[in-house]
Amino acid sequence: MTMANSRHEAKPQLQFITKEEGCSLCDEAFEEIESAMDYVDIDIEIVKIRKGDELWDKYWDKIPVIIIDGKVAFKHRTTRDLLIHKLRPKPRWKFW
Repeated sequence: MTMANSRHEAKPQLQFITKEEGCSLCDEAFEEIESAMDYVDIDIEIVKIRKGDELWDKYWDKIPVIIIDGKVAFKHRTTRDLLIHKLRPKPRWKFW
């Protein structure tokens, strides 16, 4: 991979799952996401769930949930620095 190619990699996809009525942990987590966005370019989708939704049964007791590129990255709490670490592309080794 050349430097030119690495600049055109897709942005990380972040899905923020929260309760429709909100919660204090959700507010804190979103502040951390906003802070991380100063350092990493991401596409974000906010999903507000409520009882009866398909995602409710899966995540209601883990809110807020942050999914990065389809994988659960954080439940309940996170920090800006942990988010940045998960969102930045991993260095790839070239042997020749």
